[in-house]
Amino acid sequence: MQNSQPCRLQCRWSAAPERHEQILSIILGYWQANALGLATKLGLADLLAEGPLQVEELAGRTGANAGALFRMLRALESIGIFTQTDRRTFANTPVSELLRNDSPDSQAAGVVHQLCKGNGSYEAWNEFEHTIMTGESAINKIYGCDFFEFLQSNPQANEAMNRAMRSISTAITPAVTDAYDWGKFQEIVDVGGGIGTQIVSILNAFPLTKGVVFDLPHVVAEAIPHERLKATGGSFFEWAPSGADAYLLRFILHDWSDENAAAILRAVRCSMKPSATLILAEWLIPEGPEHDLSKWTDLHMMVLFQGARERTRTELSRLLTTAGFESEEAVPTGSSVTLLVAKPTEQGLGTRGSSRQTVMNRPAIVNDR
Repeated sequence: MQNSQPCRLQCRWSAAPERHEQILSIILGYWQANALGLATKLGLADLLAEGPLQVEELAGRTGANAGALFRMLRALESIGIFTQTDRRTFANTPVSELLRNDSPDSQAAGVVHQLCKGNGSYEAWNEFEHTIMTGESAINKIYGCDFFEFLQSNPQANEAMNRAMRSISTAITPAVTDAYDWGKFQEIVDVGGGIGTQIVSILNAFPLTKGVVFDLPHVVAEAIPHERLKATGGSFFEWAPSGADAYLLRFILHDWSDENAAAILRAVRCSMKPSATLILAEWLIPEGPEHDLSKWTDLHMMVLFQGARERTRTELSRLLTTAGFESEEAVPTGSSVTLLVAKPTEQGLGTRGSSRQTVMNRPAIVNDR
């Protein structure tokens, strides 16, 4: 009789372990993310680049408490990040190698940007409740400005953001290049293309194609040199270089509300010849209930930017129609990004939009797209 109550509790747990474990795994994910962020901020993977080190040595180099640092590393080891080669001696694993800043496939910048204090994202997610209850971006509540303005006034956060975008591009850029026959276009304009990482990748793969990287003047001033690439400065809310065969917008529309996104598309449409092609590279939210990265990046956009959002294919197609385009096909890539191909129509031209003053006063960051 004395053991009947523990038995009943154990049976209830055993009856539906997957439900309980699913919730617990989410809670653990929060703890794990904090440990991962701090390990990356401390540069532990960089310190272990040349071989194993004792915890005391790592603590001495980082200013951490040796006992506490050991416990964190032991926990991270249990999920494949770092490994003990001897008692209290740790080394990198293939996973922790991605946390080295000098790794070609480094994810360190993205981890620091998302999971460490001072860069905006960490603070914004701590105010997630405010965004859900009011619809206002958390950044606006915390700093009294939008995310672009926050970055402009915080050089450290701005650099962290740019480095994070470059780390994302490591996987996405070649996937976008490989997914489509860009060689059928004589000239491609990469609208909001930052320093030109994506368009340069395309030009390298298709030697008969020319390109234009179009972004704010101070951004394209740092464009990657290429013999077939022209850098042009301007605002995509007002115009885009005319006469090209294709216009690529990669991760542009998700930064903006429907009104501003439509204004961008109209400005591009007014610069296009009738035979030109528009190609959007975005995270498309699936219409069904399945897990997808885009559903979570959508929340991230919501806490950072007022009005920003990921969209379903239906929502993007509707947006394209209002701006004078007809959606033709969705092309999957070898990444989480989808290419949405559209052609201009004679309808929906109108004006370029009503957001000109808002945008002209809105600062931008150098972005490696």
